[in-house]
Amino acid sequence: MDTIFAILALLLPIFLGGLWLNLLMPQQAPARPALVWGNGTLIGLLLIPQFLWGLDAVGIPLSFFSTGLLASALIAAAIAVHIKRNTPIRSIACDTAFSTLPASHRLLFLFLLFLVVLRFATVGLEILWRPLFPWDATMHWATKARVWFEFRSILPFVDNNVWLQMGGDGVFTDRHPDYPHTVPLLQVWMNLAIGHWNESLMNLPWLVCLIALGAAFYSQLRNAGTGPLVAMGFTYLLLSMPLLNIHVALAGYADLFLGATYCAGLMAFHNWVNTRWRSQALLAVFFALACLVIKGEGLPWALTFIPALLLVPRTRHKALKLAALGVLGLIFLAIVMQKNPLIIKQLLASVTEFHPDGLSGTIQAVWLHDNFHLLGYLLLAIIPMGLTIPGAFTKTYLSISAALLCAVLMFLFLFLFTVYGAGASNFTGVGRLCIQLAPGLLFLSAMLCNDLLARSRATEAVR
Repeated sequence: MDTIFAILALLLPIFLGGLWLNLLMPQQAPARPALVWGNGTLIGLLLIPQFLWGLDAVGIPLSFFSTGLLASALIAAAIAVHIKRNTPIRSIACDTAFSTLPASHRLLFLFLLFLVVLRFATVGLEILWRPLFPWDATMHWATKARVWFEFRSILPFVDNNVWLQMGGDGVFTDRHPDYPHTVPLLQVWMNLAIGHWNESLMNLPWLVCLIALGAAFYSQLRNAGTGPLVAMGFTYLLLSMPLLNIHVALAGYADLFLGATYCAGLMAFHNWVNTRWRSQALLAVFFALACLVIKGEGLPWALTFIPALLLVPRTRHKALKLAALGVLGLIFLAIVMQKNPLIIKQLLASVTEFHPDGLSGTIQAVWLHDNFHLLGYLLLAIIPMGLTIPGAFTKTYLSISAALLCAVLMFLFLFLFTVYGAGASNFTGVGRLCIQLAPGLLFLSAMLCNDLLARSRATEAVR
């Protein structure tokens, strides 16, 4: 029964996000099934914790029944809209471009897909076999999940000193009481469905998140103009990244969810710039704001969409107003949702002198340790080569490049000029933050590689 209810708890967010997104996404979108259900699953995984948080805020105890009833009502409403519009719930079955590939390319595509599915199976078994294990997961995240599950209420977590002064009366403490609520509430959601605390089944959302990231990544690459084989090749590279897989097999951290959400926002934003589809714009806005409720670093990553918006062609005359409203909205949500209005003040207070050890640790984490395959070397090669593509960084990929450049600069600032440099020198933090940026950087690399391959084929055709 535990397995059945765990599957039900996973299916509800999948149908919640997928059915509503299916109403919005144009039928002509390439790789539409993966686009709808990949992004829709991420949406559902992010919405369910907010439902729990909202119901608790109005005084309703945390329960699978009440939250599941709300999700089911929204799913039923989506189905009703599908019926009214006569919109098929099942998306177009396959990517039509796949059938035009040479037989050898189709075989390679299917082989890579098999390897991806095999990887999902192996890391999924690791989740089922292993109880909650990682240090940060047990010390910073699941502490909240266990308390909230046992009390069926989101009780406050406070600093150690405040907890001592209050004698633990109605409050709890851990090493990071100010962490956002989304990830712990996902674990609460799974345990509420099962009916008891289960340290293995409660981590299944990490596997679902990885699968959703892969589907969204492939489909958005197809919508960005890459061919099926190139898109699948880079999807395999993403889903087989060692540190990414570790964060699924040793589930409990928030970095995978933040990396998937930030990447999904970047991909949707880039494709909105090219297509101006309203559905892609809504995805970009949703995922940008969702970064704020996952982890503290979500605020700077969300802010990178502001310079990207300023550089969008044909909207620059409106961009300043939109950017100002966006900044105000992001700050407001950061204060309300994260309940940490001093985050910027704390960051400024942590600024110190240059940390050479942080630089050394960052270089090793990216270019020496086998955390992300050869992504670091790919970036060193593809960015200079991309400069040879006319208009690549000044027009075609201007917005997404600006966002990623700002993110990388903030990443370097954090580990080179603040007290958090120790997280790079001893490798305790730098790898985890790389997870948050690696999918987005690989997405840009894939598009540049596709352009270079297209130029090469065009040159050979001329000869």
